[in-house]
Amino acid sequence: MAKGSTPHKKLNLLQVYRGIAALLVVLFHINQMSVERLGQVTFFNLFEAGWSGVDYFFVLSGFIMVYVHRSAIGQKNQLKSFLVKRAVRIYPIYWIITLGVLCFFLAIPGFANNNDLNLGRIVVSLLLLPQNDKPILDVGWTLIYEIYFYFLFSIAIWLKPKQSASILSAWLFVTVLHYLKIVQFGPDAFLLNQVFGNMNLEFVMGCFAGYITIKYGNKLSNYRWVLFGIANLGWVVLTVLLAAKIVEVDRINTFGILAGLLIVSATAIDLKESPRIPYFFVLLGDASYSIFLIHSPLISAATKVLQKGNLARYFDGFFMPALLAVVTVVAGCIFYSLVEKPLTVYLRKNVVEKMSLPKAQAS
Repeated sequence: MAKGSTPHKKLNLLQVYRGIAALLVVLFHINQMSVERLGQVTFFNLFEAGWSGVDYFFVLSGFIMVYVHRSAIGQKNQLKSFLVKRAVRIYPIYWIITLGVLCFFLAIPGFANNNDLNLGRIVVSLLLLPQNDKPILDVGWTLIYEIYFYFLFSIAIWLKPKQSASILSAWLFVTVLHYLKIVQFGPDAFLLNQVFGNMNLEFVMGCFAGYITIKYGNKLSNYRWVLFGIANLGWVVLTVLLAAKIVEVDRINTFGILAGLLIVSATAIDLKESPRIPYFFVLLGDASYSIFLIHSPLISAATKVLQKGNLARYFDGFFMPALLAVVTVVAGCIFYSLVEKPLTVYLRKNVVEKMSLPKAQAS
């Protein structure tokens, strides 16, 4: 594969695992909110480590930046297009769901936290700016990291490679020192903890996975199924050990590394064999962003209703949580089909594509 080429083949396995990652996060939050509010462990605590789905998302984002957008590095004229594409992908759906949550809070204030209806908090949450607390839509904390990573990648697009390499290397050096606890910031220094936060290293791992795939993809493809098996088995084993509280792990050097291995091997399988994927799993992957954003307010509302209505005894450890998971995933898929997909297509056609046309054509 040529160094500057941009692949157009859809990597279906990566998309399938996006859906699985979203489902893991859903099951994690069902268990977390059930334990906190209803005193009920769900699914035998098996999804205690469902937060690992976020690690996959972060590593995948870094991979996509290098694998798909590497031709933009050092090309200042592509920065505007890159930022608009990323903004169109992230903000509109996030805004719709956040505003929906705010309307719910206004209608039923008892479900809101003390600061949720504060104007400053609303603005900062909508813009996904670094903040001391989680955004109003709590899973938005992951998107704050995403936006920051896009900013870092924008430096690589805006500047010449030698200049950006110096800046980003210095940033990475401090970030690694922070991860190793050689450099520490106080709990109130939320901006520094964001800029040099440990989770940023998962984006770097993803970038490295993209580089490995481009540079050594043909050689690694010979071991694709072995690596794929190791990644999946490692994930399952770690999940079970954490559920049984046998071990404690650092997510960066466990699930982060496994996510990188999974992405490299799954990409090799996709490129080599193009496996046929059942439609349901493709849909689950396509709808993963909607599922990820919509699941938390739905699960929170359901468990709060049960808590306030003293109905916890009806929420067992398996069947009711499974029903709640199904309802949440179906709601996310419906939202994707009716809102996210048509809106994204419209914005790409009327905003992103028009930006790529000469001014005379665009007008």
